[in-house]
Amino acid sequence: MKYLIGAILALSVRRPFLLLALVVPLAIAAALGVPRIGFEDGLRSVFASDSEVFQDYVESSQNFAHSESDIAVLFSTKEELNPATLSVLQDFVLEAQFLDGVDAVLSIFSVRHRDQVSGKMVPLLPSDLNNNAEVVRALDLVNAQSATGARLMSPDKRNTIVILSMSQAITDMAGSSETLRLLDDLAARTSAENDIKIGITGLLSVRDQIIWGLKSDQIRINFLGAVAGFLISFVLFRSFWVTVLNMLTPIAALLFCLGLFGWLGLSINALTNALPVLILVLASSDSIHMTYEVRKQMADGATVREAVTTSVRDIAGPCSLTSLTTILAFMTLYYSDSPIVRDMAFTGAFGVFFAMLVVLFVHPLVFMIGGSIPFIRAAFLPKRKNAFDNLFGTSFFQHLISKYRQYTIGSFVLCALALAYFFPIQTSYRFMENIDASQSVAVVLAQVEKVAGPMTSIDIPIKVPDGASALDPDVLQELAILHQHLQAIDGIRAVISLDTLVKQITVASGETVTQHLQSVLDQLPGRFRNRMIGQDNQSLQIMLLVRDEGSRAVVELVDKVNRVIDDADLKILRPKQPTGFLVMSSTLSSTMIRQLTVSFLIAALFCPFLIGMWFRRLDFGLAAAVPNILPIALVGAALTISGTGIQFTSALALTIAFGIALDDSIHVFNRISLEGKKSGQPLVARTIVDAMVQIAPVLMTTTVVLSTGLIATQISGMPMVRFFGVLCVATFLLALVCDLVILPPLVTWFASNSEKDKLPR
Repeated sequence: MKYLIGAILALSVRRPFLLLALVVPLAIAAALGVPRIGFEDGLRSVFASDSEVFQDYVESSQNFAHSESDIAVLFSTKEELNPATLSVLQDFVLEAQFLDGVDAVLSIFSVRHRDQVSGKMVPLLPSDLNNNAEVVRALDLVNAQSATGARLMSPDKRNTIVILSMSQAITDMAGSSETLRLLDDLAARTSAENDIKIGITGLLSVRDQIIWGLKSDQIRINFLGAVAGFLISFVLFRSFWVTVLNMLTPIAALLFCLGLFGWLGLSINALTNALPVLILVLASSDSIHMTYEVRKQMADGATVREAVTTSVRDIAGPCSLTSLTTILAFMTLYYSDSPIVRDMAFTGAFGVFFAMLVVLFVHPLVFMIGGSIPFIRAAFLPKRKNAFDNLFGTSFFQHLISKYRQYTIGSFVLCALALAYFFPIQTSYRFMENIDASQSVAVVLAQVEKVAGPMTSIDIPIKVPDGASALDPDVLQELAILHQHLQAIDGIRAVISLDTLVKQITVASGETVTQHLQSVLDQLPGRFRNRMIGQDNQSLQIMLLVRDEGSRAVVELVDKVNRVIDDADLKILRPKQPTGFLVMSSTLSSTMIRQLTVSFLIAALFCPFLIGMWFRRLDFGLAAAVPNILPIALVGAALTISGTGIQFTSALALTIAFGIALDDSIHVFNRISLEGKKSGQPLVARTIVDAMVQIAPVLMTTTVVLSTGLIATQISGMPMVRFFGVLCVATFLLALVCDLVILPPLVTWFASNSEKDKLPR
């Protein structure tokens, strides 16, 4: 550590303009790197792993088409569909099917039936849409004749759905934005020219909306976080120039980190969206500690150079340790099987480390250069007390220490109760928790599901025995039995399989069911055909349409499905484990959330150990545990009791917030150590009280700045980002209370017997 402090003093204090000459071009390079940052939703890759569940999903996705590659377009009219509105719809479908990436289109114009005269399969809707009688008759039969089993029109005939099945490249979001923009333009143009409302939704649309939200969030959240931090700092420091100098370093840290992310090719996704503002507020917190120390030294008569030098020597160490504990909290996320979570671990740890270097080198530089300007140097001297200076006096902390046994035992009991409610972990996950229910894509999705039923499904791949055909009568007969059993399960809205087609077709004389079924399948677009028969032609798929009621409900429903399959006593077909995006995400989310919880436990074990090693005092490490675990346990218990459960967002937030919450404890220990060196008595009541009186206003200031900065997340369009901010703020506020009320008694409790002899009775 002494080498780092020596480097800081050599550059920032002794050669500030040389360091400035290095910082300016680096800042320009960082600014050029910011536009290079990529954005992705990351909501599919978050589950990528070597687990059997994910590999089953990958294998199924390669053989079958799934509804997650669909875009649903909802057409709504004030009156029943008529020849005029059908003509508009037909033109839209014709133009949409030629958009890049669209593999197939399913609409009411795709529905076919057997012509009584020719015996051929022909479109149900007449070619002459002006034949009103034929149109009305055809519309009455649309839902019953749909080859895929999906309802394409509402009973009142005022809403109809067009399904666009996208190519695999678009499913992977490569070039999807452009296709969706073209589709939006087509919908807007069609709607403006006609009295028709058109809405677009589907998994791809949701993911695209998330990416656009990420981009706008970065601008709005970081800007608001910086403005809020400036205003709060101004209120607390009561000096415009001190506030300006204090905010320059956090903004520089954010700029350098974002620029480096851009040059390294790192992306912002749904998990890392709050990371930049987190770096901003962490850098603000460390800067505030150094600013307080500089002003304190100058109030005692030191020059700017002397004040900055003392500040670096006294504060650089604990600021480095606070960054290390936060880095450790991020690194524990490597325990996760998810590549995107591990990427977040690297990005977060790297960002915090780089921000630490910026704060340690740039903040002293800012004060050295600012101090060379007379009217700014005059502002360094605190003419008025900080807003929090008079909140805590010596009597408050003397009371805590005199009753240290009671407060310590009480904190142990409270922590045990909170952990008892927190564990065992109750996990919760829904895909749509990633987007606001009021956004158009979510509103349209709800409307589409009212018409067509759920767009999410439990998919059951079924292996056909070697030598048999998927269309053999024996295979179809056993499929019908399984189809019927699955329909009886409560919670399943509809079952779609080849049996759905068999029940709809009318076989002509001299033709077998297999022959007619083959002719129907041949007329279906490939991606719709592959929802029922695999590309290998040796496997079938049954799709169980269900609503996403949360991961626990989905897992319970899958268990019911497995029991029904086991009881079906199948002789020919060999169903595999149910899969699909809904099943895969619901199953793995529970595992991964528990892994993130283990990450928190690892951080809770090693961070206090690191503190003890850093200060070379085991008692400091032991005292740090409860005041920082308790806030996490209380928040986790509240989530469990409320029925919210632990989600991805909360698991990540609690792990990261733990590492950040330790910052206050570290600065308390540092202040106790500094006061002990001054008095020559390492740990007596007077030392603890003096240290707490000095550090309490700083802790409150940094907590307010941290909380205010993260409150900026509430303007995000993504619920999980807003939830992340709320959980972090709640944890920071609880951690502040614990550090002010519980930590002093705990330090006293774990003190050596010789030190306790000097404490008041």
